Amino acid sequence: MQDTLHNADFPEKAHQTKVRAGGKCEACGHKHDPQSGHSLTVHHLDNDPKNDADWNLAALCQRCHLRYQGRDVFSQTLMEFMKPNYWLLPHILGYLAEKAKAMKR
Repeated sequence: MQDTLHNADFPEKAHQTKVRAGGKCEACGHKHDPQSGHSLTVHHLDNDPKNDADWNLAALCQRCHLRYQGRDVFSQTLMEFMKPNYWLLPHILGYLAEKAKAMKR
């Protein structure tokens, strides 16, 4: 059965995201360990499964993924979201860089 929710190259993008994160959850730092419920997954931070921009893909263990799923992190205020979640800084900076580039066009 073909996955129509994600882009065709998402499996490769997901793999690259996990490698970039060192095989660990970006939020809690736990290594990929399915036995303990820490299977490494990839979350679209803006909840758009078609948006595979690097800034938008975060390697999260299954537990953290479920915690963030359904939350549009970019609609929350930056300071409110950043306080407990410094791991998001590279993603937010990438998002802001992409938006700034789009404004210049």
